[in-house]
Amino acid sequence: MVTLLRSLEGQVHRVLALPKKGLFREVVVAEKLADEIIDLPRRPGWVADRFLRIGAGLKLARWAFRNRRHLTAIHANALTGLNLSVPSALLTRRRIVVWIHDPVGSKWGSRLGPTIRRLLPGLRIAAVSQTAEQVAVDNGLCKPGDATLVPNPIDPLEVVATTPKEPSETLVIGLLGGASERKGFDLLPDTVAALRDEPVKWLLYVHANVEPGMGPIWENLRSYPTDLVEPVAKVSDVRQAYASLDIVFCPSRNESFCRVAAEAMLNGLPVVGSDIEPLRRLLGDDEAGILFPVGDVDAASTALKRLVNSRDLRTQLGAVGKIRASAYQPDAIASQLMHLYGLAD
Repeated sequence: MVTLLRSLEGQVHRVLALPKKGLFREVVVAEKLADEIIDLPRRPGWVADRFLRIGAGLKLARWAFRNRRHLTAIHANALTGLNLSVPSALLTRRRIVVWIHDPVGSKWGSRLGPTIRRLLPGLRIAAVSQTAEQVAVDNGLCKPGDATLVPNPIDPLEVVATTPKEPSETLVIGLLGGASERKGFDLLPDTVAALRDEPVKWLLYVHANVEPGMGPIWENLRSYPTDLVEPVAKVSDVRQAYASLDIVFCPSRNESFCRVAAEAMLNGLPVVGSDIEPLRRLLGDDEAGILFPVGDVDAASTALKRLVNSRDLRTQLGAVGKIRASAYQPDAIASQLMHLYGLAD
């Protein structure tokens, strides 16, 4: 969203409904990415949050109704944003664009979706991938093929390393993301072990919050010497991470887009990733990386070894990745959304 808001500057009046606290809010305020902010309440606790969400939706609807003459479209980010925005769309009858990033739907969503679709004739669905579109279909928000595929924007200035990695006999494989089964983190110990005899080092740019069941995985990985496996403290600038890597490993079982793979491609880094729809769409038919069957450690290890032992293959895949990832330039994505807002030239 930060990248999109930057691209929309000067093209629309950006009104954001945000919780009073949070990292996203801090970035928006610091970079002046909103022309107006609607403060939304936020407090921990499931029961409290349910009532707070209702209150937040009503507050947003009150603002939208008062400003309906100047309101052209409502942008709802993900299914959560849609839930907050339904009262506003009902009261104003304005176009509402829902940008689906969700990798999975919900039972409540599938029950409410058909009703929302009937009540909101101005509903437009944008999805970051076919996987995300299927979530919208499963939730009854659209029919197959009705969503517009609008991928996440990737700004090269934000993610491409300015200083290339120094050549070394030891290649560095990176994992970026969360320590969860959905991200395939549990596959890492066996994959590391399979490449033990290869001239590689692993850098793990992984969030500190470890999901249930992943504790033993972390303990296993920490048992390796740091010249083989090194957990890295969180970096504020991802360019630092990509500047350290030769290969990026994406073993996810489920993704809606896989931003890490797209960022790696922009850096000219080959990707080894699970054969799931979003990664297949990004990488092509082994054009910018190598796909392996989901959860298959042997196939993943074989793919990594191919890259480790072939500089030419790494260079070839990395070069294609740069070209393929150029489709995610922020201005192109903003143009697609402007069209959905009804503001295209």
